[in-house]
Amino acid sequence: MKKTKLTVFLLLIGIISSTHLLAEASDGTNLIKLTDSEVSSIQVIRLKGTDNSRIFRMTDGYDERIIRRVINWINTSSPSEQATELEADKVPLLLKINMINGDLITLEPAYKCKGHLIKRCTAVDGEIVLTKNKNKIRLTSQELYDWIIVGWKYEPVGPTKEELLEETLYTRYFSVIEKDFPDFIMCPRIDSVERINRNTRRHLVIASALNYSGHHAPSYERITFTLIDTPENGIKIIKVRKKSNVPERESLKQCRW
Repeated sequence: MKKTKLTVFLLLIGIISSTHLLAEASDGTNLIKLTDSEVSSIQVIRLKGTDNSRIFRMTDGYDERIIRRVINWINTSSPSEQATELEADKVPLLLKINMINGDLITLEPAYKCKGHLIKRCTAVDGEIVLTKNKNKIRLTSQELYDWIIVGWKYEPVGPTKEELLEETLYTRYFSVIEKDFPDFIMCPRIDSVERINRNTRRHLVIASALNYSGHHAPSYERITFTLIDTPENGIKIIKVRKKSNVPERESLKQCRW
């Protein structure tokens, strides 16, 4: 009788423990909720066929945008109820997330295998298995899956030509109002350019940027100014607007994150 009670007790303990781990994985709080300040770098490694890989570092201003995007995909992904065990010899790609505290998080495309003696495995579209501290959780995120499979290869190294042109124009125009707004240099953008009376040498321009110090504080500030650029009068500012307490979503959009 005592042996039966002990067996039942151990079974209950096992069920409770399993349920606890499942709940922890399902809400994703302890496994997948990441912040930018925790991440040092991410690296995509192709495990078979080629040594092709790439590392993205938070210390690189352009890579930081890419890492933020990946983190957002992880944080907004949905837990999947499918199995987390993978066929190790079938996974061609691995995404490593190196944490500042030394921890390592890995993400792998999920596969579905059939058969016993001869297994046939196919990738499950949109499914990822994340491993942290030996704990695994299977996630659903089409954007994250597509990026790990192929998207990372097409991330440009450094800013695009369009961004460089925007920075050049913004620097030229910002010099006119810099004495009044010296800190608004973060994530400069040329929001619109229009010809005046269809003249290719005369333009109406709207430009904007974030306050650098505000970007790293709980609240954000953004400046937007409108100007006319003509050969005869040069740069003439016609409107300047300053917005405080800009929501984080708007600031991320400003920075193309």
